[in-house]
Amino acid sequence: MKKKLLKTIGLMMSAVLVLGCTACGNSGETATTAESGETVEAEAGDSANVSTEETSNAEADTESSEEKVTITLWSQFSDPNSTDGNYVAFYNALESIKTDMPNVEVVHEGTESESYKVKLKTAMAGNELPDVFFNWGAGTMKPYVDAGLVLPLDDYMTDDVKSRILGGTLDNFMFDGKTYGYPYSVAVASLYVNTELFEQNNVKVPETYDELLAAVDAFNAAGITPISLGEKDLWPGLMIYGIHAIRMAGAEDFNAALNGTGSFNTPELVEAAKRVQELAARGGFGSSAMGTSEDDAVAAFKQGRAAMMFMGSWLNGDCEADDAAVKGKISVIKFPVIEGGKGTIDEFHGGSGETFLVSSSCEHPEEAAAVAQYICEKMSKDQYLAGSGMPAWEADMGDTSELNRLSQEIATLTADATGYVYWLDSLTGGSKADTIMNEIAKLIDGSVTPEDFCANLQALNE
Repeated sequence: MKKKLLKTIGLMMSAVLVLGCTACGNSGETATTAESGETVEAEAGDSANVSTEETSNAEADTESSEEKVTITLWSQFSDPNSTDGNYVAFYNALESIKTDMPNVEVVHEGTESESYKVKLKTAMAGNELPDVFFNWGAGTMKPYVDAGLVLPLDDYMTDDVKSRILGGTLDNFMFDGKTYGYPYSVAVASLYVNTELFEQNNVKVPETYDELLAAVDAFNAAGITPISLGEKDLWPGLMIYGIHAIRMAGAEDFNAALNGTGSFNTPELVEAAKRVQELAARGGFGSSAMGTSEDDAVAAFKQGRAAMMFMGSWLNGDCEADDAAVKGKISVIKFPVIEGGKGTIDEFHGGSGETFLVSSSCEHPEEAAAVAQYICEKMSKDQYLAGSGMPAWEADMGDTSELNRLSQEIATLTADATGYVYWLDSLTGGSKADTIMNEIAKLIDGSVTPEDFCANLQALNE
């Protein structure tokens, strides 16, 4: 069902806010001014039926209806000038909410990704969370739910709202039958290839894993980083191991290992770890991946100093940005299958798992829930049009002829998807996610064997 996005949301939010402000009890305040008292008195004329008390109440109601409800908001979107499609979409929503929700003032604090995670943990421990905050779903969200720190949104989800949310996109935000977050994107990781570098160096774009290794060797010989990786930030390594595990074990078995119903101690997952370690030792990630941040890894790829990058679809905007030396030269392909693995070419790393949660202790829950919904639905459309992922809401997308071509390529790649494994840190969450990240870093730098790596991960399930 296609609808005009902004018109629908604007009307809905206005209704929510009118109801919300009525429930806030602001009409009990009586901070009136002399001028407003004179105005009401002049309009009342000499009528004896209008009492002083009625006049004061009318003045208070008028002022109350003009007051803005302040909603505090935290996010990891720290740079308003970023060309990352998710950043673009978020700041678009922040700007348009001023017009579409005029009775709400959103006060935003943006913090860089890794620092943001620390900030959230500190706020959670001290019960000092903002009204609305960006977070990841599944295991990352669960501690907030278990501690009663976030608000279930079911009471604010009308049938009309539910009808616009695409099927399956709420799965990572639901616990015990309750929904705690709205989706805004379906992100998928793909292998980004610089076709110009492949052509200039007479290297075949890989369709098999052996061809991927051949490409690594060829680019190393040419002094070009084969696969750009910012492992200093730890989380990019999750994606590299994740796709190897999907290809070796298959999505179903790998998901089972991650959620504790299966095992990491399988021949397939040991082999996946071995492949990652061998790829690193072969120079697949260049000579300094462990000391390279994700921002620097993206910059290197944008500048044409790396031949490939395995990353989520939020990279699309960076690749097609006006300042990108690689604009028009990047293509996306499915990560090759690994011979002997149980996984298929149509199983993907990614899904829907990023949202905005509402604090259970916020002063204005209706308005906060409305802000969370507005941002997610607005971002769903805008991040798609900015080329950073598939939408999670139905909407009239208008003319998509100028849509980021990489987004269109990814839509084609995933059309026949048979399985997904979401981001490993979001699925597991907390100390388990930290352990997995640190163990993968050791795997990449060669300080743990593949067998010990899998044994250490399996210990988390016992």
